[in-house]
Amino acid sequence: MVRTRQDDPVIEWLLAGDPAIRWQVMRDLLDEPAETWEAERRQAVESGWIAELLERRGTDGEWPPGRWTASTWTLLLLVACGIPEGHPAGRAPVERLLDRFMPPGDEVEQAFLLKRVDLCHLGFWVGLGAHFLGDDPRLAPLGAAVLSAQFDDGGWNCHMRNHPQTQHSSFHTTFNVLENVRIAAERGAVPKRAFRAAEARAVELMLAHRLYLSDRTGEVISERFTQLTYPWHWHYAVLRGLDYIRLTPAISDQRLSDAIDLLQERRKPNGRWPLQKRIPGTLLVEMEKPGQDSRWNTLRALRVLRRRAGG
Repeated sequence: MVRTRQDDPVIEWLLAGDPAIRWQVMRDLLDEPAETWEAERRQAVESGWIAELLERRGTDGEWPPGRWTASTWTLLLLVACGIPEGHPAGRAPVERLLDRFMPPGDEVEQAFLLKRVDLCHLGFWVGLGAHFLGDDPRLAPLGAAVLSAQFDDGGWNCHMRNHPQTQHSSFHTTFNVLENVRIAAERGAVPKRAFRAAEARAVELMLAHRLYLSDRTGEVISERFTQLTYPWHWHYAVLRGLDYIRLTPAISDQRLSDAIDLLQERRKPNGRWPLQKRIPGTLLVEMEKPGQDSRWNTLRALRVLRRRAGG
């Protein structure tokens, strides 16, 4: 049973965490009015993880280069934490990213973009551009280039840039694209109809694999997929897949049963989910420690189970 009342000890524990967690608990688990969780979301910019990440910017408005510290990775994390749309801290870095490959006013062919930039980063830029720049006219052709690269099996693979013979999708790339192009579609920067059609094909691909199993042998594709990690960066995990699919009608599909069972097995007796490991690399802000209970993973697991139960 998914518990969502404010007197529940797990909910109380979540609400005692960072504002980036609290506003999402209010929205996704407690059904608070929009004005309530939006106020908490705005407060998150003034304190906690978002404020700490913003303080790490250099004088040029960028974040220090490095694995998981560079501006793209930091901005993705800020969006996940709830930084408001159009926040000035994201505008300049994203504009510089787009200017590098798509100068304003210039028409850039899809083939050029797909050859110069891997699909994961193109997807990131579409989502970040929509979040921080809104209706920048460069986002539509950028999104179209990403959608045009969808494979026949329904997903995407960033290896196609250096290995044109690649024809099988990558779970990693597929969710990097889905999560970010969805943001652009919701903001009107990418046509919703085109995105929904691409999304349906991609979700069907994942369902055919039960989110982590080979469609040929039924074996686990990678044990890393089954681990509870965060931040994900570009890496795929079952919880990441479930947290996305909860936003679609497919959350009720019976082919998710194995993934849901796996998620339930990872739950601790205290009702929480842990951070089992962290992807190697430097973090500007250590939000949670491996081996300890994770508010990020618990929040996501609970909202998946709630939606699965029809909530």
